[in-house]
Amino acid sequence: MYAMDFEQVGANIQKQLDIKGLTQQSLADALGISKQVMSKIVNGGKAINVNEIAKIASVLGVTTDELLMIQDEPVSEDTLSFMGGITDEETLEKVNLIRSAIDEIHMLEELLYA
Repeated sequence: MYAMDFEQVGANIQKQLDIKGLTQQSLADALGISKQVMSKIVNGGKAINVNEIAKIASVLGVTTDELLMIQDEPVSEDTLSFMGGITDEETLEKVNLIRSAIDEIHMLEELLYA
């Protein structure tokens, strides 16, 4: 599930900084922005666009999905938030096919940007 606000994205960025032992200043320097702007991004106080998220992901060596995903919510295999529970076997097969396609797209993106 994707984050619906910039605070979650900022928290994900900070988590990656912590994992990699980097500072907000070092990320700001790599992006060519000020520490103050970087702080606003991490705190969710500045809206960021797709290009900015992609640049941040590239500098951190992660996918954009890792920055956009809600990290604390486990996703159930057989439920989707917009559909409720999946009880029909045919629908479950279709959903699993879509999930496989998405996984393959992510793999191709990672290969493309590696």
